[in-house]
Amino acid sequence: MVLDLADFDEILRDEVMTPFDHQHMNHAIAEFAYGKAIPTAEAIAVHVWRRVEKRLPSNVTLQRVRIREDRTLHADYFGPDAG
Repeated sequence: MVLDLADFDEILRDEVMTPFDHQHMNHAIAEFAYGKAIPTAEAIAVHVWRRVEKRLPSNVTLQRVRIREDRTLHADYFGPDAG
């Protein structure tokens, strides 16, 4: 096991679920306040990447963040070095 699932669940709860769940993105997330970044699925994926990656142990590499808008529409982000 690379990362204990309970630890990863805690990171996701703290960095994604709690700040995002049932929130108006433009009000709840400073980076998406009116006049700043538009909260598209792509922008949210980058934002989530940054929040989650900083909490991971140094020996763990985040591979992808996927934001699903519905069953057929999603945005994937593979990190700033994905090219």
